[in-house]
Amino acid sequence: MRQKRKYLSYTLPLIFFFMMLIDGHISSSILGMFSVPMDFTSNLLLMFLMFATFQMEKPYLVIWSSVIGLIYDSYYYNVIGINLILLPIIVLLMYGVFEHVLPNTFTIILSFIVFVTSLSVGRVFLLVLFKLTHTTILDFFARTLAPTLVLNILLISILVIPLKKMFNLKK
Repeated sequence: MRQKRKYLSYTLPLIFFFMMLIDGHISSSILGMFSVPMDFTSNLLLMFLMFATFQMEKPYLVIWSSVIGLIYDSYYYNVIGINLILLPIIVLLMYGVFEHVLPNTFTIILSFIVFVTSLSVGRVFLLVLFKLTHTTILDFFARTLAPTLVLNILLISILVIPLKKMFNLKK
């Protein structure tokens, strides 16, 4: 167990970085396939952060979520602060939730839906607050949140069992 945690502590930052890049490719590929004005946002990075909470210590994951949030902001938004703030807050929320909720397959999927929703709402709130986007609540729910939730529910449904094995989660 300790050996696996030590191995993960070295590999997780690379995994987080690649998940960030894969998220961008999945999101843009799906957007390119459909000619509808919707924003499909993949959250594999968030999924891996969630599963990492079961193996890694809180300070380690908060620090790395801040670092990957900084990289994410500079790569996708060219504005530092959105994910730099939100990812560590969501990671702390994850630790708080899983201190009180038994992490079985069903609760992991439901928790992931809550985390994706929190991240999406947080992003749009900060983007509107800093006047980086102009959107209405209806547009956000219909064109961003709904497609994002559909995509991420599909992804977590497919990946929950392999990720439970990868992160040695027996429950």
